Amino acid sequence: MEMNIPRLAGAFIWAFFLMVFSHGSALGEEKVVKVATLEDYPPFCLKTGDFVKTSIPPGDDTENFEGYSWDVLRESYHAAGYTIELSVTPWARAMAYLKMGEYDILFPTGKNRDRQKIFHYSKEPVNQAAFVVYLRADDHVEWKGLESLSGLAVGVKRGFNYGDEWKRADFINKYNVDTIRQGFRMLSEKRLDGFAGYEFNWDFVLRRLGWEGRYVKLPRFGSTAEYLVALKSSPDGLEYLEAFDRGKQELLQNGGFEKIRRKWLKD
Repeated sequence: MEMNIPRLAGAFIWAFFLMVFSHGSALGEEKVVKVATLEDYPPFCLKTGDFVKTSIPPGDDTENFEGYSWDVLRESYHAAGYTIELSVTPWARAMAYLKMGEYDILFPTGKNRDRQKIFHYSKEPVNQAAFVVYLRADDHVEWKGLESLSGLAVGVKRGFNYGDEWKRADFINKYNVDTIRQGFRMLSEKRLDGFAGYEFNWDFVLRRLGWEGRYVKLPRFGSTAEYLVALKSSPDGLEYLEAFDRGKQELLQNGGFEKIRRKWLKD
């Protein structure tokens, strides 16, 4: 049987190019991570205008959302080559989006026992939070731990984590508020006896509003680092968390993280 070598060689070359182009197309696919976060957490996360879900490729940012934790997450994922599809909503809704599988990542998320049952956490944190209770400046509580708040009405930010000890403290009457400003207004109006918050962030809001002299703080009753989380049931959750960790390490090494810290966390 006579073989047509030129025709056979041409067929092999054509097949080779098809394979290369098909694989090249797959390798060139955009890497996308879907991220949900909250809108009222300055200076870590803050909506600054009307916000709709948006896609942010490496090197870009959005005009209507800003903050220290957002900069850390965005630049870390961009360093890892990811486009971020971002949703900014009230915290309880953002948490629900993640649990329903509509988003891959939720941030910034503190640790407690209930959350650790269902979430994987990034190794690298995005920020720190210290828990305190605010009182009116003319009020006084003799502090002996959380038991000192027994029977008092204390506001909490809806869906926020205040640690396992706080969660067990069922002798405190806890009332959800939707915004930090609302909580302080209710405290001033004596609709609350105290307002539990995250010290750095709540102090930031008070300075911005010019309300620092209206309130005093009780001693800290706990703290946590805050992270990115993914559902343990998500098949790609660990991959997204590991990509953030790699990007954050790159920021630490190239000086990008220090620039973010100086921008937002001025000493």
